[in-house]
Amino acid sequence: MSDDEDYMSDKFLQKLEDKRPGLSSKTARIHQQEHKKKEKDEKNRVKPKKVLEAEKREEGLNSAISSDNKGFAMLSKMGYKPGMAIGKKGEGRSEPVPIELKSGRGGLGRDNEVKRKLEDFRAKSTQAKEKRQKFMTEVKHNFVDRMSSKFSEQRAKGDLYKSQKVCADLDARINITESERSFFWPDSYKHKDETESDTEESEEEEQDEDLSLSCVEQLEILTEYLRTKHLYCVWCGTAYDDSEDLKTNCPGNTAEFHDD
Repeated sequence: MSDDEDYMSDKFLQKLEDKRPGLSSKTARIHQQEHKKKEKDEKNRVKPKKVLEAEKREEGLNSAISSDNKGFAMLSKMGYKPGMAIGKKGEGRSEPVPIELKSGRGGLGRDNEVKRKLEDFRAKSTQAKEKRQKFMTEVKHNFVDRMSSKFSEQRAKGDLYKSQKVCADLDARINITESERSFFWPDSYKHKDETESDTEESEEEEQDEDLSLSCVEQLEILTEYLRTKHLYCVWCGTAYDDSEDLKTNCPGNTAEFHDD
């Protein structure tokens, strides 16, 4: 094989065209032309109507009113200068009323109506929540009051019965044969004829003032009777020598005074 045909010889390699990218001037020229064509097409491409409107709108909002504007000319005749606040004494706005762009498809005023309804809903929800909390608080307090009243009533019944027994015994010592009030003695201490009389006159007793009193009220009246008539305190369990001794040594005429 001759040197001209040897593909490994220098002569054969020199005849070959360099095809490596970036090194060939022809290839670079082609890329440059394509890039220019692309820029030209991008520049000459027609923009959509919405894009053009948005660009024009932004351009108008970002630019101040020129002196050629008719409104600006009218204000200038009345003494207005750029930067001044409107109004007789300059107490008004110094900047134009901002434009709120509407992006939705609802009618005019719908956004404000939706906003108003949402605020009303939130206000009603807050009000309902406050009412519910207030109601639950009242229920809790009423329950506590009922339970407290229930225990007080039970305690009053026990103290009343104990006071009735004491009253019957003390009255018997001084030969009192009939209780001063219908609830001063237990039913078991009443005489048989008195019990029968009570049964016969049950309709009249329903109108009696004593039957309308609660256990607490009956207990208060009965203990006061024991203190004044017999100088006796149910909670102390003691009969005192005189009123001065009772006043000095007895804490008071209620169970609470004796709890401490």
